[in-house]
Amino acid sequence: MPDRSSKNDNFFSLLVRSQKIVYAYILSMVHNCSDADDIMQETLTLMWERFDEFKPGTNFGAWGVKIARYKVLAFFKKRKRSEEKFDEALIEQIEDCFSHKSDEVKYRIVALQDCLKKLNERDRKLIEIHYEENTKITELAKRLNRPVPGLYKVMARIHTALRRCVNRTILSWDL
Repeated sequence: MPDRSSKNDNFFSLLVRSQKIVYAYILSMVHNCSDADDIMQETLTLMWERFDEFKPGTNFGAWGVKIARYKVLAFFKKRKRSEEKFDEALIEQIEDCFSHKSDEVKYRIVALQDCLKKLNERDRKLIEIHYEENTKITELAKRLNRPVPGLYKVMARIHTALRRCVNRTILSWDL
């Protein structure tokens, strides 16, 4: 039986690669960030508690989505308002759509990682600070002593370049 440290390392290594997919699934089902965050927290807790049941070599993200599905269903059962409820068939249709889109998302993530490497160092640093450190543009502008409108324009230019690069990269793969 692996020690607790090894279990932690294995779990978090798999989680880092799959967390966005699980969260995207949850958000696609509930459409509210606050509710999605709560469900994600419950899902992660249950994934950790049941990690011994996960079969190594299988798809950790799919396993997490399966657990999230039950948490989403429990969330809807708790809701009293009818406009927030989904029936089982609709949830299955959304899941089918999500599973088809999740492959596309994976390809886009790989392409984006490649495109980020192609950015010049200054632009890449701006993106890293903004997204990895979760820094607002206004805070970033103050930190860099740059005007806010100008920084918005720079970020828009970088986003456009990344979007074009991702699209070109995916087209070149001949999937």
